[in-house]
Amino acid sequence: MEFMLQIIPVIDIRGGIVVHARGGNRQLYPALESVLTASVEPAEVIADLLALLPFERFYIADLDAIEQGTEQTALYRSLSRQFPQTEFWIDSGFRGDEELKADNKSDNLRWVAGSETLIDTAMLMQPELASRLILSLDKKNNTQLGQAELFSESQLWTNAVILMNLDRVGANRGPDLAWLQTQLSVTRKVKWYLAGGIRDEADLMAAEQNGATGVLIASALHTGAISVQTLKRLMQ
Repeated sequence: MEFMLQIIPVIDIRGGIVVHARGGNRQLYPALESVLTASVEPAEVIADLLALLPFERFYIADLDAIEQGTEQTALYRSLSRQFPQTEFWIDSGFRGDEELKADNKSDNLRWVAGSETLIDTAMLMQPELASRLILSLDKKNNTQLGQAELFSESQLWTNAVILMNLDRVGANRGPDLAWLQTQLSVTRKVKWYLAGGIRDEADLMAAEQNGATGVLIASALHTGAISVQTLKRLMQ
């Protein structure tokens, strides 16, 4: 049976280097140590991963922008130019449509509107704007982060939505399949992506079998818990 799950590597950036996300405590994230790359420079890490596996897209979490509002627009543009065949989902603490106005519609950049930071929910009702966004529903400490309507009003959901459980990031607890099932019971028209908790091949298979379109993954890649050989077999 063909494996259809999209596997999206996460690149967490703080202070210009790639760090290892663990448990949602961003201040404690150490510099990345990986079996796949010796670098902590974002473009080099991405290039090393692409040399190993045909990833179609990456999720870029700009932690400084999320926490302090200091977007690294030049970095996003640089990655867009260096890897023109790769799509980047940019999580930079999106708050409203000013980011979209500043964007010159780079073909391979899409903006993640995280519930943790999004202020202007009305823009999600505007098809032209919503088509350039990926909503991320964020949870931490079993608590929904952001405006309640983002979690309950399906008309605000973009075509692709990330279920970001920060409690499970780097925590070796498995993906939040129960949350996925809850969302699927509301609508199957949305492409649901699980973020946080993927440990091994069994978790990848469970995510697909439970109806996820894709998963965001970091720790299991860089520790080797999911091998390059396994991913090559699944992604053929």
